[in-house]
Amino acid sequence: MKKEETGAATDKKIHIYTNFKGVDYAHAPANVSPHRSVNGLNMVRSEVGKVCKRTGYEFDARQWTETVNGVHFLVKDNETICLVHSGSCFYADGEIIFDRANNHRSTAVQMGDKLYILDGADFLVYNGSSISYLRDEAYVPLTYTGRSPAGGGRQMEQVNLLTARRCEGFVADGTSKVYNLSQPQLDSANVTAVVYRDDGTAYTASDQNGLVVDTVAGTVTFDRVPPLSKITDRDNVFITYEKASYEDAGVLDKCTVMAVFGPGGRPDTLFVSGNPDHPGKEWFSQPGNPAFFGIANTDTAGSDSSPVVGYSTRGDRLFVHRHNNERQLNILVRTCSGGDSNHYSYPVSNALQGESAVSGQGFVNMANDTLFLTAKGVYAITKNDATQDHITQLRSFYINPRLEKLDLSQAVAVQYNDFYVLAVGRDIFLLDTLQKSYETDKEYSRYQYECYHWQLPVAVQLLFVQEGRLCFVTEDGRTGRFYTDYDNPHSFNDNGLPITAIWQTGDFTAGITHRIKNIYRLWVVCAVALRTGVSVQAQVKGIWKELLQDMTTGRFFQWSEIQWSKFTWSTDRTPKLMKKTVRIRNIDKTAFRLENSNLNEPFGIYELGFEYITGSYYR
Repeated sequence: MKKEETGAATDKKIHIYTNFKGVDYAHAPANVSPHRSVNGLNMVRSEVGKVCKRTGYEFDARQWTETVNGVHFLVKDNETICLVHSGSCFYADGEIIFDRANNHRSTAVQMGDKLYILDGADFLVYNGSSISYLRDEAYVPLTYTGRSPAGGGRQMEQVNLLTARRCEGFVADGTSKVYNLSQPQLDSANVTAVVYRDDGTAYTASDQNGLVVDTVAGTVTFDRVPPLSKITDRDNVFITYEKASYEDAGVLDKCTVMAVFGPGGRPDTLFVSGNPDHPGKEWFSQPGNPAFFGIANTDTAGSDSSPVVGYSTRGDRLFVHRHNNERQLNILVRTCSGGDSNHYSYPVSNALQGESAVSGQGFVNMANDTLFLTAKGVYAITKNDATQDHITQLRSFYINPRLEKLDLSQAVAVQYNDFYVLAVGRDIFLLDTLQKSYETDKEYSRYQYECYHWQLPVAVQLLFVQEGRLCFVTEDGRTGRFYTDYDNPHSFNDNGLPITAIWQTGDFTAGITHRIKNIYRLWVVCAVALRTGVSVQAQVKGIWKELLQDMTTGRFFQWSEIQWSKFTWSTDRTPKLMKKTVRIRNIDKTAFRLENSNLNEPFGIYELGFEYITGSYYR
């Protein structure tokens, strides 16, 4: 057996990092892919395979003195109106328009040219100029048609939960003064009647003028006989009265969860839930009429002991997310089974097993996936390739170890460009839906999204997107807006504070941990900017040592941005190579950290490389 030379060294080799993806908190540094970072703080994709420092943010001049419970938007007449719910008030473009709101987290959806709002105490509607109670705009249904003065007829529309008022249509016989309503025990004598004459004109009578109302018997007596209907079975008398239909008339007001869905997936029906008195119950409006919630338009999502946390939609399916069902069937699937203009039904067609949603503000319908937040990460609702059944799959594998240590109950998420953006206090996590990782060791999932991690100096309470900018509201009522101009160095500060951007590789062992490595030459290719630089450090036997610091090579000259301490005459705006001869000897492994923590400096990475040789056994 030939004995190996213990001092023998191989030829010089090159190792290059060039295809940069996201962070990886799920693996030990020794097992992290060379494409990912074990600590990629405040970095984001600049283009697929490259990363750069995130932009910073600025604060609005105005600071809200009370808790901001919601930021909502109404798009009407090609204009976007920003509605802020702070404390007990709603502000439209900064001016108070409503001061009787509940000081509670609110949710809102737009249908048509109105915004429908739930604040936990009232169901509100905003029309672009004022806010009113939805019950004040409630549709009055025609519950009967074709009735004779003595009764009969056929049922028409359902009673509306939003109002006690309803209408019945009668075919006048030309002789009767007394008309019998379908309901006795009226709530009040507040009754009106509209009577149509032969010529098509109409007159109105009321309990104050022309009618005598018996609220107990449910009869209405006219002081003059309504004329005979000249068209057989054509209603010509319409009587409107009040009769409560539900023991809790404010059952919809207490809801906190809302979605837009409808037959065939059309966004024309409001679904609401989250009433603490009826945790698992849902109600839905008539298609195209959010002011009409028929009394039969309700269902219980499985068990009333499993509260509805939120909704998500995908095609012609409505997914009802419940909290911790005893059999882990936490997502019910509703589909429309058809109907007519008076009544549609949305029975449960399936139930999905998996983790329950943990935050009502964590639902985002991305182009590729329907995403929601659980205590065990961000999951997607997708289809099984073989059976075409809907299933849930994990999408946040790489950041899950961090997410699982945080309280996610108040987390908020939005879609920003191609990113699912999740804010938890000072931490912001981004899932990049343009970059999918198809790997075999991720639990029950076809792919994972590349992820990025930001940290802010302030804690985020709300997220929203306005005029193409990612925005947030802090716990103390300040509104921050991230910059979008990556070419402007003044975009790279957090309200005047520098941003620390780090990209740290996993452990480099050259695949032979048991032999020593000697590193002799290092280089990095960075994006150019008016002001930029990089510090490159290496981990040597557990201690970080700076190998290279270059704050001028990556700059280019521009008179308006001269900084004499980092002056350059270069006008080259292509990525710049920065290099240095180094001596790292007799190591078994190392890792590299690229950092820029300077105020108002962008930072982009294209390549990191070094030359090395391997030698004898590591001792």
